[in-house]
Amino acid sequence: MSLLNNLMAHPLDEGYAISARARPLTGGPKKARHRIMLVVAFVVLGFLLAIAASQNYRAAPAAEKQRNELVERVEQADGRLNDLRNRQTALVGEVRGLQAGALSESDAALQKKVDDLELQVGSIAVTGPGLKVVVDDAKNADDKEGRLLDVDLQQLVNGLWTAGAEAIAVNGHRLTSLTAIRGAGSAITVDYSSLNPPYTVLAIGDTNTLPARFAQSSGGQWVQYLVSNFDVRMTTTTEDSLLVPADATIALRYAKVGPK
Repeated sequence: MSLLNNLMAHPLDEGYAISARARPLTGGPKKARHRIMLVVAFVVLGFLLAIAASQNYRAAPAAEKQRNELVERVEQADGRLNDLRNRQTALVGEVRGLQAGALSESDAALQKKVDDLELQVGSIAVTGPGLKVVVDDAKNADDKEGRLLDVDLQQLVNGLWTAGAEAIAVNGHRLTSLTAIRGAGSAITVDYSSLNPPYTVLAIGDTNTLPARFAQSSGGQWVQYLVSNFDVRMTTTTEDSLLVPADATIALRYAKVGPK
């Protein structure tokens, strides 16, 4: 009976217990090494982030200075460009005056023909009654909806031409057969000059027919669709007197001697 009791009390041989106690723990050191490596990696990462933040902080004034210098250079270049354009306009006016004086003494019919051609190509300013259209982005416009694009302004201008406009200007820029309306990033350029909304479009023409024909044109319907569906803003008024300036960028490219 004592043997059976001993077997019941100690089912495993004591040698197994002794062997188990003597066996080394294999998982502990590996886990400890992993923890140490993880801590080291976090320390190194934090150190690198701190260095990057410190460098960015020290470089911020220099970057801001470079940005301000670049903005100043752009503004100076724009100022010089405007001065050159004004100078060009003055010289064109002087040449036209000399030309008119010479032609008026020799051939009045030729002078009338030159005046008509200058009106058509946009090299002289035009005054008269017409239509004033002001379009602007929606109040809560974002990059996807509610902002006017270059194609929208193109459609509006083409609608005015179709309606019978004789001369058109957008924000003071005369439109001719050489004028481009394009998108440059988030801005719309007219004659390679960036414009900001709202866009004021002046169209000289018959005020009795121009508004209705514009509303019925594809361009007018295009803009009206934007107003109805994307909250684009547009106001249209008829004016008794509008001034559409000349295109200062037009220059003489070809000339030939006429018959005597």
